[in-house]
Amino acid sequence: MFKDKVCEICGDPAKNYLYGTFLCDREECIEKAKMLRGGPGGHKLIRVALGSENPTKIKGTQMALEKVMKNILIVPVDVDSGVSKQPFGVDEIVKGAINRAKGAFEKVPSHYGIGIEAGVVEIGGKYLDIHICAIFDGEEYTIGTSQGFQIPEEILEEVRRGEECSKAVEKVYGIKDIGKREGIIGYLTKDLVSRVDLCRDAVLMAIVPRLRS
Repeated sequence: MFKDKVCEICGDPAKNYLYGTFLCDREECIEKAKMLRGGPGGHKLIRVALGSENPTKIKGTQMALEKVMKNILIVPVDVDSGVSKQPFGVDEIVKGAINRAKGAFEKVPSHYGIGIEAGVVEIGGKYLDIHICAIFDGEEYTIGTSQGFQIPEEILEEVRRGEECSKAVEKVYGIKDIGKREGIIGYLTKDLVSRVDLCRDAVLMAIVPRLRS
């Protein structure tokens, strides 16, 4: 009955369908779905399709949306960004974010599709890492960016050779899967700033044009 369906809270295989949501059998997931729905009677639930299953993007998006919306359900979706694994320049990063947002929106019935793409931009002769978010509502999209930080030269050398930033960090610093955890910014700042913070801020900035409406 639930073949190929996953829990819309944690992403594990679905075993139940409750409160309008596919769920696993974990009590915490069932309780969260109940809370988001507002109980069996249900209140208005805002469903957001996120074009990534990366834990840092999920957490950052959740933190951003909870500041401005109620009853949110984020559904992570694995979609293709349609750009290189290591985007260069604002245009390519924006394209990746939009592709993720639209791809997620088309895969999952939702109010919004959100895409977050990280990449490298040149500013003042230096190379910075930034995150760009696109929010798509089926008709138009809005864009926001995170703070940017300068990439260390030893990492930049690997990136220039075509290496993905997270893979370059693994190669140079010996840290695996950093993009799914604190990010290179967490390593450089000794956890004063994390990748979750950058994702959160990019999503918040993309929401700005929608706040008054």
